[in-house]
Amino acid sequence: MSKELEELFFPYQKRWLLDKSKVKIFEKSRRIGGTWVQSFEDVVDCIEQPGLKVFFSSADMTAAGEYIDYCENWITKLNALAKLLAEIDNGEVEECEFADEDKGIKSKVIEFNNGSKIYVLSSNPKAFRSKGGKIVWDEAAHHDNDMKMWAAAKPAAMWGYSIRILSTHNGVNSLFYQLIQKVLKGEINYSVHRVPIQLAVEEGVADRICGRKLTKKEREEWLENEHRGCMTEAIWQEEYCCNPQDESKAMLSYDLIHSCEQEGILGLEQAKGNLYLGCDVARHRHLFVIYVMEDFGDRLVTRAVEAIQNRKWSYLKQRLYRYLALPNLVRACIDRTGCGDQYTEEAIEMFGSVKVEGVLFTGTVKADLALTLLRAFEDQKIVLPKNPKFPDIDGREDDKQLESFHSVRKIVTPSGNVRYDAQSTDKGHGDFFWAAALCNHAKVAGEGGPVFVKTANPFSRESMNFGGY
Repeated sequence: MSKELEELFFPYQKRWLLDKSKVKIFEKSRRIGGTWVQSFEDVVDCIEQPGLKVFFSSADMTAAGEYIDYCENWITKLNALAKLLAEIDNGEVEECEFADEDKGIKSKVIEFNNGSKIYVLSSNPKAFRSKGGKIVWDEAAHHDNDMKMWAAAKPAAMWGYSIRILSTHNGVNSLFYQLIQKVLKGEINYSVHRVPIQLAVEEGVADRICGRKLTKKEREEWLENEHRGCMTEAIWQEEYCCNPQDESKAMLSYDLIHSCEQEGILGLEQAKGNLYLGCDVARHRHLFVIYVMEDFGDRLVTRAVEAIQNRKWSYLKQRLYRYLALPNLVRACIDRTGCGDQYTEEAIEMFGSVKVEGVLFTGTVKADLALTLLRAFEDQKIVLPKNPKFPDIDGREDDKQLESFHSVRKIVTPSGNVRYDAQSTDKGHGDFFWAAALCNHAKVAGEGGPVFVKTANPFSRESMNFGGY
């Protein structure tokens, strides 16, 4: 490969080209040049192997058209390079043209002067039938009939031809995901190249997009900006980070959450009935979340919600006590796990154990909270504000509520135990979910449901001085 061509590729693309395995799988982020580098490999293979047939299929013909454009670009570059080499060697190297750029490149086939051809096929599994040659299966996880596609494509390469499989993820039920799992378990001897967006940026993608060498901080900011542009955390994880999302394991599906959302419900001034409160306690990386909901008998309607990060304990206490002091707030449940223990104890001393319950998050307690909240959503007994915005540490607003509710998963441990939890990220740890679950529990416990922790109160409600809260 000439120096001029080599400079066009990122390190992860060079590793892909240098790997001569019969079957290679490219597990990748979106828009990092996977199809681009594959088209180069295919063109070079056609030049070096006279009479080779390459069969390319993507999820739709738009992607296939882009692949044809990439191949045309490489043919033009390689034709020019061949001419340049002939001139440099004073005619000792015979000048050649690998493909006729006017006649050899068509919408669905590229014909090389040595008899090799690249065919672009539809996503119909029947397109691979009765074919034999190199197989390139692009966006494999996004084909409607991926199992039938593989059943048709795999035998086409039986006589020693190579297979290339490229895709972003599309859940955990795709054949693409299953193939990768078989490789990781050692069940099949295929080569897997995993390139999430973080690795692609580390190896130069953001630099090229921005047209200059970026600092480490600038690359981190670029990644964060792309992250923010995703509508959901699931999109970011699956489309950019090579982490397939198992929707079936989410406690609350997006559709279920949306069915319980409503606009125009926030505002304590609207509340006429009894109020309940749930608070998930955190301070630094995770969020301190408070939900206040009004009891309508058959459902709880959110009247106030706060999400706070990286603030002093005195400020967090002020925000919480503001709600605890409301005369129509009849019960509050506060997360007393870890740093919340002392925080909860002080709230109980201030407002009494009749009004405040501290909840220790054990596995059993979290399971009960999660399942009770799930039933409330399924029965439409919880009403959330639609698209609330919460300021980030840097002051920008973001809708964290939806992703927080969707992030909690049912997890089965290797020993067979079931637990309910969310991945810990800088955007939280299912904090909205658990705050709402505690708020729902505050009502359930008040109606005679299970009380997880009951702490004696040495102070009476009448003798308390609220200190201006």
